[in-house]
Amino acid sequence: MAPSDGEEDLISALPDDVLHHVLSFLPSDDAVRTSLLARRWLHLWKSARAIRVTPRPACTWPWTVSTLTNFMNHLLLLRVAGAAPLDECDFLAGQLHDDYDDRARLWIRHALTICQALVLRVCLQARRRLCLDNAHLASQRLTTVELTDATFEDSDSCIDFSRCPVLEDLTMSSCRIYANRICSRSLSRLSIDGCAFHWTTRTRISTPRLISLRLEVSCGRAPFLENMPLLAAANVRIDDGSRDSCYCINEDGSGVYLENLSSCDSCYGTDDGSSVLLEGLSGATDLELTSDPRVFILRKDCKSRTTFNKLKTLLLNEWCMAVDFGALVYFLRCAPVLEKLTLTICSLQTRHPVVKTDGPAEQLSLASKHLMLVEIKCREQNELVKKLLMLLTSNGNPLEKIRVEQN
Repeated sequence: MAPSDGEEDLISALPDDVLHHVLSFLPSDDAVRTSLLARRWLHLWKSARAIRVTPRPACTWPWTVSTLTNFMNHLLLLRVAGAAPLDECDFLAGQLHDDYDDRARLWIRHALTICQALVLRVCLQARRRLCLDNAHLASQRLTTVELTDATFEDSDSCIDFSRCPVLEDLTMSSCRIYANRICSRSLSRLSIDGCAFHWTTRTRISTPRLISLRLEVSCGRAPFLENMPLLAAANVRIDDGSRDSCYCINEDGSGVYLENLSSCDSCYGTDDGSSVLLEGLSGATDLELTSDPRVFILRKDCKSRTTFNKLKTLLLNEWCMAVDFGALVYFLRCAPVLEKLTLTICSLQTRHPVVKTDGPAEQLSLASKHLMLVEIKCREQNELVKKLLMLLTSNGNPLEKIRVEQN
């Protein structure tokens, strides 16, 4: 509100750079309205340090494709030539009723190439997910990308960030990722949360400088992780909607050994003994691996005999306890400097598939001079917990190093 007669306008007296920074905290349509305050404010919004297109409040008219297109075209084209690059660009318009993929891709390219945005966030919902197959992201300045509800449908395409040489952070939430590859040579942190992958082929993730990884596969096949020698921490979750689940069971509900994985439709094409996930994670020092017990891909990966020479803390859940604790035994043998092991037990279904292991766990040595603590988190101390304690204590791990927490 403009000051009354005799009142001093202290805000308008601030330098332009400060006002540009202040305006960057407002939704862009509100920032534009400040041009009505006074002549001093007429053009300040054109140099705001952020673009924020957010859902409008319920008490106002919501965005439509027409109004959003008109606003965005003017907002981007009317920015002052030579204005400082954008710190942030948020395209978060909420739910729309018509598709506008081509226009949205144009806005994104303009924000990156012309406005030189440092951070890009995109969540544009229409009748279907925003398709970014041909977005061609390129920026010499972009460091952070957050994509929500987007889709990459072309299974022959690559989500290529090679033209974003300083990109460090990538977050993909609730996206559909059918591309055959995600690649970036600069990426340090990658979060793929609740995303669906292709049902028949695996997306390859090539990020050789990655330090931190969060991966949650809600549907489709788990991606193939290429070598990540700098990886420090990883959290991988494979949900029961994954194509890497299997229901090869006996009529009585007990698991069966699968001598020939190619005979199973769910396992088809995964019987070559190569690692899908674990080889790429082998350099981590802090690792969490959880999945539904029906998911076979982690147990299958254990057959690759990948070693974890840097791993110090490890969290696993029920998937590692099938088949005489075969996967658990594998990690205790192949992580020579492991210091802390956490096992979470919520419930273990008896009807789960198994991948054949080398033999009974009792015949294997599990002693580790570096293992200081085994933490078992469970709802109750059932028969499974008792067997787990027997396995650990009979193989050189004293009870003093084992802690059971009921929750």
